[in-house]
Amino acid sequence: DSSGKLESQFETRGKQKDVKKVLWSPEEPASRVVALASADRISFWDLGKDEGTKTSSTSPGELENVLAVSWNHLNHNLVCASCGNSLRCLDLRSMSQTICIDGAHEMAVRDVDVSKTNQHLVATGGDDCHLCVWDLRKPREPVVKVSQHSHWVWQARFNPFHEALVLTSSSDSLVQLWHLHEEEEGGGNEIKAGAEGLRPHTYDEHEDSVYGVSWSVADPWTFLSLSYDGRVMANQVPSSVKYEVLL
Repeated sequence: DSSGKLESQFETRGKQKDVKKVLWSPEEPASRVVALASADRISFWDLGKDEGTKTSSTSPGELENVLAVSWNHLNHNLVCASCGNSLRCLDLRSMSQTICIDGAHEMAVRDVDVSKTNQHLVATGGDDCHLCVWDLRKPREPVVKVSQHSHWVWQARFNPFHEALVLTSSSDSLVQLWHLHEEEEGGGNEIKAGAEGLRPHTYDEHEDSVYGVSWSVADPWTFLSLSYDGRVMANQVPSSVKYEVLL
């Protein structure tokens, strides 16, 4: 309001318990549809109706131990979620699971991120210290599986402009920047399968567990990281990596 105070537009109290994740629909800038993920379900709410109306939901118990959710920005009917150590993809038109990858990681999958430039690519980070990149067209195994962290990977994030750049943050206090190999295919570039020769650029300024990383939406080469002690660090992609991506 005019006083600068925030006013509540929606409350989950009495509507949905134990909300772990909240996602705005990427369908349009003015959309008021959100996804609320609890431990055992994902529900979708239209905040523009009657102070919040549930429009759809997965069945109770259909999902177990939901830890992370990511909405596909290029295919708005697809949402990907981590459930324990598995990866599930939901078609919102039928509320059915279209892709199920059991054992996507050896331990819990802490984070899921769908690329904003390639609707088929999904990045996952897990308690097994691995980063995996999946191609949903051939989900039998990850196209990239790497591990340079010594503890849990809390977040994995594609660069919003270049899918070959992926950030990971971990409770080993490190942030790592991965430049994935690409090859020309069908008139465009595709992430090349395999991890041979992949080495991350490591940022070690934090002194505690790094729980969050976020790319700038205005500058493709800048990102922030947040650690348990409240420290926020701003960093940039090294010039050498930038030129490899552009040339």
